[in-house]
Amino acid sequence: MKKILAPMFAVALLYSCSNSDDNTVPSNPDEKYLDGIFVSNEGNFTKANASIAHINGGLSAITNDIFRTSNGRALGDVSQHMVVTDKYVYVVVNNSNTIEVVNKKTFKSVYTITQNLNSPRYAVIKNNKLYVTSLNNKSVNVYNAETFAFVKEIELNHTAENIVASGDYIYAANGFYSGGTAIEVINPTNDTNTVDIAFDKAINGISTNGQFVYVLSANDTTTNISVVSNTSISSTKLLDQPIARNVVAEGSNIYYTAGTGVYKMNNSLTSASTKLFDVAAGDEYSVFYGFNVINGNIFTSDANGFTDNSKIVIYKENGTIVKEFTGAIGTNGFYKF
Repeated sequence: MKKILAPMFAVALLYSCSNSDDNTVPSNPDEKYLDGIFVSNEGNFTKANASIAHINGGLSAITNDIFRTSNGRALGDVSQHMVVTDKYVYVVVNNSNTIEVVNKKTFKSVYTITQNLNSPRYAVIKNNKLYVTSLNNKSVNVYNAETFAFVKEIELNHTAENIVASGDYIYAANGFYSGGTAIEVINPTNDTNTVDIAFDKAINGISTNGQFVYVLSANDTTTNISVVSNTSISSTKLLDQPIARNVVAEGSNIYYTAGTGVYKMNNSLTSASTKLFDVAAGDEYSVFYGFNVINGNIFTSDANGFTDNSKIVIYKENGTIVKEFTGAIGTNGFYKF
C-alpha cells in the first residue's frame, strides 16, 4: 500500500504546484527595464561616444551605457533625442545619421533607420508614423513606426529643431540655433505643411500636455510663453526675464528655466510665475543641458562643459535633492519609461 501512495502523493504535489494561485510566467531575464527613466547622453561630437543610461523606478540607482551592454556595440555619434512608446524606444543619433530602434524592455536593437537621414535632430510619433526633423534640410521625414520604412519628405519653409504632436497636428519649431521665430504646422492625415505660426522672439522651447502646445520665445530683455491651440496662438504671457528656456508642460503646470533658476506657473498662464529654486552656480547652458519634469520630480544635468561626465541632480519642487548621479558625457535628456 505504501508503494502505491508514494507516487500518488508526488503526482498530487506536482499538480498543486502547477495550479497554485501564483500563475506568474517567469520573467524574461533580458527584460531589465520595466519602469524608471531613460537618460540620453550626447557624447562628444565626432567621438562616437554617445550612450543611454537608465534610472530605476525608485530613483535610487543608475545603469550607464545600456545600449552597448545590450548590443555589444557603440550607439554612435551624438545621441540627440529619444521617443519612448509602449513597445520601442527610438534613439535619434544625429552625427551618425541613424535612428536606433530598440526593444523598450531589453534595449536590444530591432532596426537601424538610415534612409534619407541628413543630420536628424528630433522626432515624434503620430498615427503610427515617425516624424523626424533635420539640422540641414528644410523638411521633415516620415517613416512607418512599425516597419520603419521611409514614407515621404514634407517640405518646410525653414529648418526645424524640436517637434511635438498635439490634437490633430504636428508642430515643428524652427531651428533654435538659427533664432527661428515660427512654428510650422503639419497635418498628419495627409502629411502636408499647412500653416506657419509667427512669433516676435526667437523660439527657445516647445512642449505639450497633449491638449495644447506651449512655446517659449525670448530675447535679451523679456520672454514670452504662448499657448497654441490648433493652428493659432490663443494666449501669451510676458515674463520680465531675458532668454528663458527649457519649457516643460506637466500636469496642470508649466516649468521653465532662466539663469540658474527653475520656475513654475499654471498652464492657463493666468498667474505669475514662481521661482522654485536655484541649481548650483555655473554656466546656464551647462547646468540645464538636460531638463525635464516627470511625475513631479525635476531632472537636471550639468554637462560640465563636455570635459567630464555630466552631473545629474533630481529635485523636488521645494529644492530638496532626491538623488544625485554621475552620468556620461553631455547628458541632454530624460524620458519616462
